[in-house]
Amino acid sequence: MIKRVNITDLTGLPHKEALFVIEYCKDFAPRRAAVAAGYAADTGYRLRERFDIVACIDFVIAQRLETSHIDAEWLLLEAVDNHLIARQSGNINASNTALNLVAKHVFVDAFAAEKVEVNSDKEIMERLMRGRKRLSDQDEPDDEEVSFF
Repeated sequence: MIKRVNITDLTGLPHKEALFVIEYCKDFAPRRAAVAAGYAADTGYRLRERFDIVACIDFVIAQRLETSHIDAEWLLLEAVDNHLIARQSGNINASNTALNLVAKHVFVDAFAAEKVEVNSDKEIMERLMRGRKRLSDQDEPDDEEVSFF
């Protein structure tokens, strides 16, 4: 059974502020929530910055996550299921969209290899030698030969 957050759960807040928190958590629009709670529209931004309001908003969001049981693993499994269903029904476009979500998921990160630049040892040594040369050009000339190994 889904536990609903009531105004009484938001202890320590006056009625209008608690109403603002509940309205704000519906769509995270501070102006609309302020008007719905009986404030001027611009008051929503100031209310959203107050520590006690932020704590209550965090409480409501935590309650939502706890009751919905949605997490990263659930999202990954749903995307895989969507891919399989779309593939079986012949919808290649939907299948590819679901696969794209799976590939970008934090647990899979199939595109991680594209993010890393791999240099050969020769390139690294050349960069080190150029850096050493720039450094030695700034300082006194050094006649010693330097080995990195």
